[in-house]
Amino acid sequence: MKEKIILVLKGFIVGLGKIIPGVSGAMLAITLGIYDKCIDAISNFTKNIKNNINLLFFVCLGIVISIGICSNIVIFLLNNYYFITICLFIGLMLGGIPKLYKDSKVDVKNLKNIILIIITFLIIILINIINPNHMVKMNANFLILIALGFLEAFAMVIPGISGTALLMMIGYYDLVILRFSQIFNIASLFDTIEFFIPFGLGMLLGVIIMSKIINYCFKHYPIKTYCIIFGLILSSIIILLSNLISFNNFFLGLIFIIIGFLISYFLEYTIKSK
Repeated sequence: MKEKIILVLKGFIVGLGKIIPGVSGAMLAITLGIYDKCIDAISNFTKNIKNNINLLFFVCLGIVISIGICSNIVIFLLNNYYFITICLFIGLMLGGIPKLYKDSKVDVKNLKNIILIIITFLIIILINIINPNHMVKMNANFLILIALGFLEAFAMVIPGISGTALLMMIGYYDLVILRFSQIFNIASLFDTIEFFIPFGLGMLLGVIIMSKIINYCFKHYPIKTYCIIFGLILSSIIILLSNLISFNNFFLGLIFIIIGFLISYFLEYTIKSK
């Protein structure tokens, strides 16, 4: 039972990463130690159906609860306490790096590994420099919603890519976050169902396709895949930190980074989950 609760808690944290701009849910899943397990469970679902359902159900339950309950809370925190909220998430990402490095067995003394990490890091930093200002779009037809779901799945599976940042770039973040915040709102049930049927279909297709690609990379090129992931993690942290340059409360930010680090470290080291 304790392991199931921990899976829900980890899913909850990953869910927060799905609604905060600039934060990668997949990256949080990696640092919390559930990313490769979930990818393998989706890609090889029929090989061990019972265990795969058990893992995916409780992780997804945490994600849904997080998105449904916290969408409005996260919007409030970002609008009113942006600095400490982002610092907390930086800490969460940093807290999982030691365990990830240990499990990956990446040799940082190997020049090829270092070059791959640096190249990945620079590519993401350069992509982040491009910040088009698109108009907010609050309406989308069935096909567009499928495409948005696929885009969200792409960001959910590929570490370092923020789904909310992508949605912002094409103008649909406000629409998606609004629907997320109405998951448990009975008054908006019809609009929610109308949105999530095509959006969910797009996500399902995206997760199945992208998870198989990622799973193949882990099995055939594990060291190179982890090097790319480390490059993505480092670039994500730098990008988040760059958004805090205008804030001058260093010690307050450091406190919340440490809090996030300890939460992530506690979940990964103190309590063992399957």
